[in-house]
Amino acid sequence: MSDELTTPSAAAAEVDHWPAFNLTPKEYEQAVAAIAETMDLEVVGWEVKHLDSVEGLDGTYVMDVTARFRLAGMDFLILFECKRHTSAVKRSDVQVLHTKLQSIGAQKGVVVAATGFQSGALEFAKAHGIACVRLVDDAWTYVTRHTAADASLAPTGNYAGFAMTPDDDDYDFTMLTGSTYNARSALIPPDRTI
Repeated sequence: MSDELTTPSAAAAEVDHWPAFNLTPKEYEQAVAAIAETMDLEVVGWEVKHLDSVEGLDGTYVMDVTARFRLAGMDFLILFECKRHTSAVKRSDVQVLHTKLQSIGAQKGVVVAATGFQSGALEFAKAHGIACVRLVDDAWTYVTRHTAADASLAPTGNYAGFAMTPDDDDYDFTMLTGSTYNARSALIPPDRTI
């Protein structure tokens, strides 16, 4: 008799107990899309921190502002870089945030500027999905180039800001107010599936 214990084979240990799908790849994608359409899109646990230490693959970053939340059962992290410069934000400033996004694994980056952005900064931001926000005076202000825009553009809140996000040809400008819808629509465009 052998003293060795018998162990199941590696193949037996890795048996998939889930049912097999008889769907084509396209049908499978359509099934996933149908499930995604039914997801709860309520933002849960919105938490904002100033000077937040966040661990990245290559060290710890102290971010100007972070926002964490849960949406559709998934955790999200937004990194904000605040640039109160006397000149327009440069491409290199946006590139630094992009590097931090990659290291940390955050889902969205936002550069907030007092004086605007150089064209190279906006091009880089557009290519990498980084939002560019303009903060002015003491109220969030909304401006858009779409013809379907609301004509009543009244500043409200404690800050004025423009969220600049890329569209097909140029950039959209979205008002950021105390309304969570406006901030959410700037950070998570309604035409983008999460």
